[in-house]
Amino acid sequence: MRVNILGTKYRIIIATNEEKPKLNECDGYIDQTIKEIVVGKFEKYPMSVEDLQTHTKNVMRHEIIHAFLYESGLWTNSGNVENWGQSEEITDWIALQFPKMLKAFQKANCI
Repeated sequence: MRVNILGTKYRIIIATNEEKPKLNECDGYIDQTIKEIVVGKFEKYPMSVEDLQTHTKNVMRHEIIHAFLYESGLWTNSGNVENWGQSEEITDWIALQFPKMLKAFQKANCI
C-alpha cells in the first residue's frame, strides 16, 4: 500500500522481525531515505496486548505522523526546542488524538 505524505509517496509494509530486522528494537519505523513505513506483523503471545489489530493501527498512525513531521521539515528543523519534531511524545499525542480530532472536524464540517 502507498500513502501520500505531503506530496511524497510512502510505501507501507507490514513485516515480521525476520523480514525487517530493525523491528527487533521497535514496533515500527520510517526510513525516510527510501520513503518506507514499516509496521511489525504482531502475533499473540502470553504478554502481548489482546487487540493486535488496534495496536497495528496505532503503530501505523504513529509512523505516518513521523513521516509527516519529516516531510514537512519539522523533523530536522526543530533543533531550537530539543528536536521536538522527532519527539516520540508529540508523535504519540497526534497519533492517539487524531481520530478524535477528525471526528470533531467532520462534525464541525471544517475539513
